[in-house]
Amino acid sequence: PNATVAPDSGTTQPNEDEPVELPFPPTNRVGGGLSVSTYLAGGLANIEECLPELVADWELEPTDGDRCLLGDLDGDDRDELIYLVSVPGEPVAPGDVWFFDDADESYRLFTSARAVANEILAGVTIEALVDLTGDGSPEAVISSQNCDGDLCTTSFVIASAHRGFDVENLAPEDLTLTSTEGLSFEDVTGDQLTDLLVRREAATDDPAAGPQRASALVVTWTGLRFRVEEEPDEAEFLFHLVTDADDAYRSGDLQTASELYLRAVNDVSLRDWKQERGERPGRQELQPYSLFRAALAAQRGGDAAGALKLLERAFNEHQASSILGLAAGVYLTTLQNGDSAGTACVATESYLVNLSSFYSGVWDYGYANPTHEIDSLCR
Repeated sequence: PNATVAPDSGTTQPNEDEPVELPFPPTNRVGGGLSVSTYLAGGLANIEECLPELVADWELEPTDGDRCLLGDLDGDDRDELIYLVSVPGEPVAPGDVWFFDDADESYRLFTSARAVANEILAGVTIEALVDLTGDGSPEAVISSQNCDGDLCTTSFVIASAHRGFDVENLAPEDLTLTSTEGLSFEDVTGDQLTDLLVRREAATDDPAAGPQRASALVVTWTGLRFRVEEEPDEAEFLFHLVTDADDAYRSGDLQTASELYLRAVNDVSLRDWKQERGERPGRQELQPYSLFRAALAAQRGGDAAGALKLLERAFNEHQASSILGLAAGVYLTTLQNGDSAGTACVATESYLVNLSSFYSGVWDYGYANPTHEIDSLCR
């Protein structure tokens, strides 16, 4: 809807008596856009088939995606042509994407991906022409690779005329990936705007990394700029649900934190990574921890009675098998003696310091996952 492959707009022939022949390949083919512009306007270019004669004569490298697309980038109701040029090179082919104005403007070359990115590009792919800003005109999403030996990372150009007639790169600087597999365009946030979505599988298969979790990078338009956020998949392991609850608690969203902590207590379908490894079940500590933290959320939300009930449950149900159940008992007893929450927290930390080695083991979920320190339990 935003772009069509293989333009079908007809060619412009400003002077039928002097058609422009295909230009000879210049020494720097990536920089030959101006001569191609003249050729496009000269009436002999096979635009409908995406210039196969140029590909053959200039010996352009194959491309993984579309070589050319049409789209009304500047909102003038006439389609511009973007064209990918790539030449042999190692470890990936140097390349660029040329932006030609519409046929009425004689296919004027008005910019390129290299120009808007202000850097040399290689391993270039046109990912899409799609409206990401909601202004009715598409952005050209272009990926490129930067390789150091066999290790390559992918960055993006989001070429847009959203702020006016000049095309600029609106891609966020922190949008760098190791792969574009799973890239798609859909409304993830429900704001009626198309977002750029990149699926990310588990970061590593190293058992020492701990339980892994797939996620997605979501690039959304805020009205002023593009923002990158990582959206983890639904938790498969109990530990990851607890970390979600911790994140909500730290952000001040006590309601969500409480709901997630209580789900961690009750949802027996979530996998226990430690138990699967033949270790002491992690659930024995994660459940009382979640009750303890749900109690803190209730306490900070002004529900003192609810907090006491959750602390009692953490202690009564888990004191026989969990240091965190016992820690909840220390906190509870201090409150029942009439002391403040701050004093209760200090007493709880003092109790756990004597068990610091065991406590560290409780929270050892591999190097790729967050740890929990004693001084973060109730503060």
